[in-house]
Amino acid sequence: MASACPRCGATKTESVRHGFVYDTLGMFGFRLRRCSACNRWRVFKRRGLNERRPDEMTVEELRERFNQEVAKTIKKPAMTSENPAKNTAMEEKPAAPVSLPPARSARRKAESGDESDDYHMCPRCGSSNYHRSRRRWYERLVGRRRMARCMKCNHRFPYPR
Repeated sequence: MASACPRCGATKTESVRHGFVYDTLGMFGFRLRRCSACNRWRVFKRRGLNERRPDEMTVEELRERFNQEVAKTIKKPAMTSENPAKNTAMEEKPAAPVSLPPARSARRKAESGDESDDYHMCPRCGSSNYHRSRRRWYERLVGRRRMARCMKCNHRFPYPR
């Protein structure tokens, strides 16, 4: 999962045109991306070659991966359905679930009832593979928020915050 941009705070990144800087960073084990909101260059460590990309995973696999990441940060073993021996050991002393207080924008999203914003997925097909799309002149005139376009089904929807 990408970290927040230091300039604007957005976590969504897009590809960069390949060139000298891209290739040089690639040789050292990094990848060059750009922030979707402010277009700032972002440098990330390159993942393992055998690891699957998040847009190729199902929702259940994403949840499992998220739970494992949370368990790593808490320094506790992750509860998985594949290993029931560890689950019985964890049932003896249940750990309190980690929950963060919702931000103002998350509360607004919950009030609006649009659940595609909460999960950062396309409302039509459920894919997390989307990119920023330019607003049309009348959308800008009305003051509509940023738009995104799904790479799978080509559906255009409001950009998740």
